[in-house]
Amino acid sequence: NNLDRWEKQYEGLREPRGQDNWQSNHVVPLTHSVVQTALSEIIRQNLQPFIKRRGMEDEMKARVMQHTYDYAWQVSDGDLSLFDVVNELLVSGCAISQEYYRVDKRKIGEITIGKDGKEEVKEAEILDYDDVCNEIVKHQDFFPDEFARGFAGPYQARDCIRRYLMDIEDFHAKYDNSAWDQYGDASKVKSGGDTTYYEWFKPPQGMNLQDQVEVLHYW
Repeated sequence: NNLDRWEKQYEGLREPRGQDNWQSNHVVPLTHSVVQTALSEIIRQNLQPFIKRRGMEDEMKARVMQHTYDYAWQVSDGDLSLFDVVNELLVSGCAISQEYYRVDKRKIGEITIGKDGKEEVKEAEILDYDDVCNEIVKHQDFFPDEFARGFAGPYQARDCIRRYLMDIEDFHAKYDNSAWDQYGDASKVKSGGDTTYYEWFKPPQGMNLQDQVEVLHYW
């Protein structure tokens, strides 16, 4: 489809050559250079909202809100997220980003010294990431309401689905006993489902994908 064609053009992805085809299929990355040139000009515009007062009585409130927004934007690396959004917009014509609270859990073995002076290894859980996150959603893994004409207005999307492919151990670490696991069924999930990559570029065929699981988030 067009999304795959545009992404292949931007990334410079090439079709595999046959054994009898000795000619090079390298081409000058014109699309990539055009997108990056436009991106540098757009980002330089400093696309930031300016909070204005509605009346003289709102002068101090507007200043406080502006400083609050600027601080939150700075500490969250909002310019990097904007860079990704504009880059996807120039390549695909539409950019979809999701902002959510992300928690990445990881189990480790902690070494403690017992009363008898011997080392004991106990399993503990730590958080690699515990904060608000914004990321680009690939169009191939996003399925909005098929009757929708937009995300707002009288014909707005009623629901949507985002598709994930992850290792089964990562699934249990993220979803077991979480806010998504309201009925306690996440621990029963096993690897499987449609683990096909929908993008044109797929991982090497030698990778073991038996422990992959397909996860569908519904909103």
